Amino acid sequence: MTLINRLELGAREPLTILAVNPNTFETDQAFDLCYPTLTKSEIESTRIGRSQWDKLTSPDPEDQQRENLQTFDARLRNALDKLLVSAGKFQSGKRKNILGALAFDKNRFAERSAFYRIIVYTDASLLDPDVESSSDTAKYINSLASKYPATFYGADVSIFGVSDASDPQINLQAREKIFEAYLLTSWAHLKSFSSSLPAQSNDPYSSITRLEGTFEGGNSQGLARIFYSTPSKSQTVGWITFVVGRNQLYLPFEGSLECEGEQCKLSANASESVPPMTQSPYFRKGDRINLHGKKDISFEGSLKTEAKEVFREGNQEAKYTLRFQKP
Repeated sequence: MTLINRLELGAREPLTILAVNPNTFETDQAFDLCYPTLTKSEIESTRIGRSQWDKLTSPDPEDQQRENLQTFDARLRNALDKLLVSAGKFQSGKRKNILGALAFDKNRFAERSAFYRIIVYTDASLLDPDVESSSDTAKYINSLASKYPATFYGADVSIFGVSDASDPQINLQAREKIFEAYLLTSWAHLKSFSSSLPAQSNDPYSSITRLEGTFEGGNSQGLARIFYSTPSKSQTVGWITFVVGRNQLYLPFEGSLECEGEQCKLSANASESVPPMTQSPYFRKGDRINLHGKKDISFEGSLKTEAKEVFREGNQEAKYTLRFQKP
């Protein structure tokens, strides 16, 4: 019952629980309900708006919420009990690949206005005859991503139940790197990878701004997109997507957004190297992003290396010009 003890849900946050077969990739939906709570201000507002008749014929909003939570908890426990019974009947096969199973169900995460928290209970085995086996981690990740391409739209992913003894072919440290790199390639962030689930937060998520645009630099140009949110006054997090031929590169960043009226300045650093696990990534952790423009409408600026460098082809500074605007 780790989920019940550690999972914190926000007001009306949807919760979907899936049973996934890592051998056949079959997925069964076991639970799908919104967390039936209101914020304190919403409860007070509802109370103020109640007529005398409402007070006589219906329970107080807080009492009603308490009853709704009891029903939600009972249904959740029932669903988890059924999953435990079902899991006891699982028969392993030649394949045991939870990442492939997630990719197979990728359309579930295609709602662009949503922010996904994905929590996976798995021993993190990676057994798959369709993925090219290699002791070279970067080569293995490339084979895995090519076989099971997916897009998770910036989701936070927590993996728990990890077992060191579950996969003798790939040690635990290597598997964590594989999970992290595969998810980064698929536009997701590995938040935790452990035997137990860290305590989750129910802090409300700030709205996400999405702008379309272009990039230019290093004798190349193409489409680019930026996605960012401001979870606090001192922090801005997001992703820049670069479209390179048929491929897309997802670069996560962290920084700050300072505004005076509608005019804003975004100062941030790349938080990972992309593509991951390669000797010569296009973008490196620490690369600097500086943009300015109208809040949530348009930005332009640059992405350049932390230390001054030049592109391999000549003396041109390693710098990309970025332009974004509201579609």
